[in-house]
Amino acid sequence: MLKKIPILILPIFIFLYTFKCVAQPIILDLPIPKKYEVVKALNPILIDGIANEKNWEFAKWTDFFIDIEGDKNPSPYYDTRVKLLWDDEFIYFYTELEEEHIWGDITERDAVIFHNNDFEIFIKPNQSQPYYAEFEVNALGTLWELFLAKPYRRNGPVLNQWDVNGTQIGIDIQGTLNDPSDIDKSWNIEIAIPLQAIKDIDRGSQIKEGSVWRLNFSRVQWQHQIEKGIYSRKQDSSGNLLPENNWVWTEQSAIAMHRPEHWGYLFFSEKYALNEPLNYIDDFEIEYQLLFYVYRKVLDNDSTIESYFTTNNMVQFSVNGLILTAKKSITNLGFELTVTNPSKGSISVNQDGYVITQ
Repeated sequence: MLKKIPILILPIFIFLYTFKCVAQPIILDLPIPKKYEVVKALNPILIDGIANEKNWEFAKWTDFFIDIEGDKNPSPYYDTRVKLLWDDEFIYFYTELEEEHIWGDITERDAVIFHNNDFEIFIKPNQSQPYYAEFEVNALGTLWELFLAKPYRRNGPVLNQWDVNGTQIGIDIQGTLNDPSDIDKSWNIEIAIPLQAIKDIDRGSQIKEGSVWRLNFSRVQWQHQIEKGIYSRKQDSSGNLLPENNWVWTEQSAIAMHRPEHWGYLFFSEKYALNEPLNYIDDFEIEYQLLFYVYRKVLDNDSTIESYFTTNNMVQFSVNGLILTAKKSITNLGFELTVTNPSKGSISVNQDGYVITQ
């Protein structure tokens, strides 16, 4: 004959059973974007592609570029790196691009520059808003500027007519341009972008000590062929272009530059030199990465993530060792996702990429 379980013990059994049935956190290891602290220039910069002013000695190099998908693909076979400065009028970029065959044939402004080997700058002055700017330059110094109200994934308008006429470009060719008879060393770029142009797209913003942008760089590198002394993009035996290489400062985890959540952090400093590197990881960055990880899954109608939200009101994640929860809410315009860190607060994003920090 079975004995009755004392009534006081029943809650303990219920608790243990419930605990056993609660879903374990979904474990993710997400890449954290890199950081760069840009110091202020003491004196004017001559934009000639040489970067021989003393100011540049105090600007630190970024890491060498990696493949856009990270460790999934081989490391780039040419080195690329960048250093930055700023003053009250401009933000300056100096880039060294190692290259054995320097060529280019696009001379029309606002043409599709990445049909040549090129260098690209992506600037998002406000990480809570979806808009950003893109600048592309080839070895001829031809410029293409774009303003994107939203990333391509949200079908935002792309404004090709957005011209930043005060942009200055200097190219220094360490070798010979469009000459296949020799082996070149590198092409180096100096670019000065007026800060006012960035302030205009992020109305009311000020650029000062502590200002933060999201930023990334891309290098598009094509294999080439030479016919009658003329360079062009290489084709296979069927006449199809071979795919380009995409090399970046901080990885995108996909062949897709237009995922601003993966771009690095640019911190503005009033200092003229730096002593310590930025090497910390803040909980907010992990929250932000989870928020957009889930966001991309929802946009892609990922059945697994949707089943999580159907089964549970709140889904728990362990991201890089940090316990977070995610929630999806349906709104009149689409949806809103919220990621919560119990000790730090919450951040949310709607279907169009607008972020709210709570």
